[in-house]
Amino acid sequence: RRQAAAALGCKPAEIVFTSCGTESNNMALLGALAAHSKKRHLITTAVEHSAVLKVTKHLASQGFEITYVPVNKDGVLDEDFLLKSVRPDTCLVSVMWANNETGAVFPVEDLARKVKAKEPGVLFHTDAVQAIGKIPIDLGNSPIDLLSLSGHKLHAPKGVGLLVIRRGTKIKPFLLGGTQE
Repeated sequence: RRQAAAALGCKPAEIVFTSCGTESNNMALLGALAAHSKKRHLITTAVEHSAVLKVTKHLASQGFEITYVPVNKDGVLDEDFLLKSVRPDTCLVSVMWANNETGAVFPVEDLARKVKAKEPGVLFHTDAVQAIGKIPIDLGNSPIDLLSLSGHKLHAPKGVGLLVIRRGTKIKPFLLGGTQE
């Protein structure tokens, strides 16, 4: 835990170990929306990994409103569209750090700052599974609230993931019982 926190520039208490990146993404999205039940709007990109997109489709079937931010032909995110989509009932914005198919890198820290400048209470999540080990990640002064990783991208065994939950970020756990994670 200390090693993971040191590598990411966060506190060990902010690391929650999971079984994989998919579980981390699910925990971030479902946990955030459950903890902030009056906010029923989520923003994500049209090119997220299925571990995010399938959750958003499920949430839409449950009455949540999902805004999908488009990308252009080069895979560049429409930042203006994203920022115009943020509103008072937005609970969470989830933008992958690096796309696993196109290699496009999204400016997640800058986007998180802009989102929070517009609506300070909005949580910001990034799926950093494809970014870790390739792009420097330092959460020390970052506005990112939730960050998902998969251990096998760092030569850890398959079946290991983690979710960074920044101190003060409220999410509702979906596993009850042991308090170690």
